[in-house]
Amino acid sequence: MEQLTLLEKLIEPKVLKILQVFFEDEDKDFYLIELSKRCGTPPASTFRIIKKLSSLGIITLVMVSKFKFYRFNKTKETDALRNIIKKDKKILDLFVEKAREIEGLRQIVLHGAETKDKADILLVGEAIDTTFVKSIVFEIKEKYNFTISWLPLAESQYEQMISMGLYNEEKRTLFLRKT
Repeated sequence: MEQLTLLEKLIEPKVLKILQVFFEDEDKDFYLIELSKRCGTPPASTFRIIKKLSSLGIITLVMVSKFKFYRFNKTKETDALRNIIKKDKKILDLFVEKAREIEGLRQIVLHGAETKDKADILLVGEAIDTTFVKSIVFEIKEKYNFTISWLPLAESQYEQMISMGLYNEEKRTLFLRKT
């Protein structure tokens, strides 16, 4: 954490914000405007920073038809940079690390916004071992005083609820098992 404090003093804060957004969601492609909004930086500043990060090989420009997306470039160098800059592991990351072992689990979705002491999670899959989930949630509650409210859903239930508009709030996929 001391390294991050020193870097925050040395590097322009806007650059750190943009890097942290990419590090939080490394597999996502971002539009310039989307990135600008997430970081709270003006589009012109975001473009200037992205251009520099691209020239350094940290970010890759992806063209799809006439649309430009920006993607984190995974290399040994960028991994080292991520390890220095990425903020301490979030409690939800700990939950995901343990929960990904659950048989039948296909997806973990954060439903709504995570607060400093609570998060709502949807566990999507078939025949999810709720006893194991309860033990993970209990351990996190005891250790970090962080409450995880969770709901197991079959994939068909999850899709139906989305189509009915029951989960229109902000959602973010924390884990997706590729088939």
